[in-house]
Amino acid sequence: MLPQEQTERILNERLAALGGIVHRGVTAASVQQEATGATAILEGSLGSAAVKARFVVGGDGMHSIVRTAMDTQFDGGAYEDSFILADVSMDWPLAAREVSLFFSPAGLAVVAPLPDNRFRIVASVDQAPEHPTVAHIQTLLDARGPRKGKTVVRELFWSSRFRIHHRLARSYRSGPLFLMGDAAHVHSPAGGQGMNTGLVDAAVLGQLLTRAIRTGDDSVLDQYEPMRRPAAQKVLGMVGWLTHIATLRGSLKLAVRDAALSVMNLLPPVRKKLMMNLSGLSRKALAQLPEKDRAGTPYDLRLQTAKGDRI
Repeated sequence: MLPQEQTERILNERLAALGGIVHRGVTAASVQQEATGATAILEGSLGSAAVKARFVVGGDGMHSIVRTAMDTQFDGGAYEDSFILADVSMDWPLAAREVSLFFSPAGLAVVAPLPDNRFRIVASVDQAPEHPTVAHIQTLLDARGPRKGKTVVRELFWSSRFRIHHRLARSYRSGPLFLMGDAAHVHSPAGGQGMNTGLVDAAVLGQLLTRAIRTGDDSVLDQYEPMRRPAAQKVLGMVGWLTHIATLRGSLKLAVRDAALSVMNLLPPVRKKLMMNLSGLSRKALAQLPEKDRAGTPYDLRLQTAKGDRI
């Protein structure tokens, strides 16, 4: 389990080493398609500016400005349950080396160990408070946590509530505009699939844009949506199933679910398939990148001979 701030630090350091810059505090107010690209209106502390670009990639989340400019639907909806999310320090009776899921009759609870004796808590709640307190977290773990040993929540570092949406953009591209990450797909955090799926979107699109810009062959960009949208559909299907079984209500349904999970846990092929899906190793999008352009010229050769271009 790697904390979010460490993930961001690693990515920022790598970007800086490659000569890239992150402009903090800058917002895209609007994006307009044009004949030879697009113009983005950016707003920041120094005012607004118009930036013209050949391509614009929207990784700007569920309320994406780029997706709005594309005028594509974000199909799906929201789950009924609300959830709380909190980072705490606590006395924890179980091993702090793996994530624990508790399928309690009172509702789902997830406890994930972080460095420095911190834990991330996720739990479904009918009416979650805006900022859960130590008392709220303690009550939840007392009702849903381990039966053996004593759990004592010592300190709350931050907390929030959220509702889960399951949505998928109908299109990933409109001319010079592209979607990736949460701008293209949002879903339950069950299984921890969101960030990895978005990072693969970025890796695939980055390679395709490199080829298009350096070779002048924009047709390679047609590969992006058929490569990545089906992968997101699979993720939404798997995560939707995990969320459904985790939020079941009723004693009979819960008994059937627990029995089925116990049986599945004893079947190596089922465990292997779940492991491959959760890790993302079953979705090999990077291996599907076309090796040649329409004229039959290998892309690797064309990239080697193109010089002076920068993305």
